[in-house]
Amino acid sequence: MKDNKFKTKAIREGYQPTQEQEHSAAIFLTSSFRFDSAEQAAKRFDNKDQGNVYSRFTNPSVVAFEEKLAALEGAEQCLATASGMSAIFATIMTLLKPGEHMVASRGMFRTTIVLLNTVIQK
Repeated sequence: MKDNKFKTKAIREGYQPTQEQEHSAAIFLTSSFRFDSAEQAAKRFDNKDQGNVYSRFTNPSVVAFEEKLAALEGAEQCLATASGMSAIFATIMTLLKPGEHMVASRGMFRTTIVLLNTVIQK
């Protein structure tokens, strides 16, 4: 979809119709998914088989959102998080290596300062 304009991407990117052939992206409100066998479940939980396991790990609605946002921002990938704090934590843990230092403003959200002074400091 690289030639599509922003509005088209905002509507269509990340959309994969299910077997029901819906016109717009389905919303998956489930927290868990079924498996054809115990073996398939074990493989999926071990990341040896593609597919959804549990919505905290993967969910088709979230994947569609991530693909859409990445396309709109011109990025390779996007990671959606459940909260702002989890986004901050994931970013810091990705960019900051052990022994490195970070300069931060005291004007940040108080919980972020607590995170930096406790969990991240270790």
